[in-house]
Formats: sequence, C-alpha cells, structure tokens
Amino acid sequence: MDRNLLKRSYTAAALGAAGITAAILIYAVIAEALRRGGFKPALVPPAAYAAKYALYVLGAAALPLLRLTARLDVKKAGPEETVRNLVLLALIRAALAEVPALCGLILFILTGDYADFYLLLAFAAGLELYYFPRLGAWEEKLRGDFGRL
Repeated sequence: MDRNLLKRSYTAAALGAAGITAAILIYAVIAEALRRGGFKPALVPPAAYAAKYALYVLGAAALPLLRLTARLDVKKAGPEETVRNLVLLALIRAALAEVPALCGLILFILTGDYADFYLLLAFAAGLELYYFPRLGAWEEKLRGDFGRL
C-alpha cells in the first residue's frame, strides 16, 4: 500500500466530512436570519409539541445508525479496497451525524423554538467531532488487517 495514496484518500475523506460538517454553520445562519427577520412558525401547540417529539426522536436515531456503521467496517481483500471503504464510511458517518442539526432546523421552521434548534445543533456538532476520520486510526486498521501499511 502506497502511503501517499493513503494520505490522499484520507485528505479527500477529511475534506468531504468537513464540508458536510460546515453545513451545520449554514443551518445556524439560516435560523438566525429567519429569527431576526420576524419569522412566524408554521405550527402552534399542540401540533408543535408532536412535531418537536417526532423530530427529537428522528435526530436521536442518528446515534444508533452511526453505531451500526461499524458493521460496514469489515476486512476487504486488499489495502486499496479497505481505504476506499474507509473513505465511504467517513462520508456516511458525517452525513448521519448531521441529521440532528437538520432535524433542529426543520423543528425551528415548524415551531420557531430556537433553543431546541441549538440543542440539536450542538448534539450534531459533537457527533461530527467524535466520528470525524482520523489518519492514525486508518493506519492502525491497515496494519491490523494486513500486517503492514
């Protein structure tokens, strides 16, 4: 396995994951623009409460889905295939970790409650940080699967 290929693949995965993570900041800008612009929510209680619980459950469902992605991290036939799988997993994990932030934005648009939005946004940011790809972990996986880098 060429170390340069590993570094290029990691860089691509890290940039992709960072781009997906940057969308969280865009959600915050959208929410603040709506809040300062006199936005009126689409739902009022009790429908707002139902939407709130549904979107919280949907946002929290990202965590078990992220844990299930570990089952996709299996040994492949060769190091190149393993690296391709690691890139794909990094992007899938970044997208799944963003789900709570998206649910928070939808919740804000429906109910106008920005505290819930920022709570879900912080949860998503924590997931993004935790599941962000790490080069050292990739190298260790390759060493463990193939005995060399």
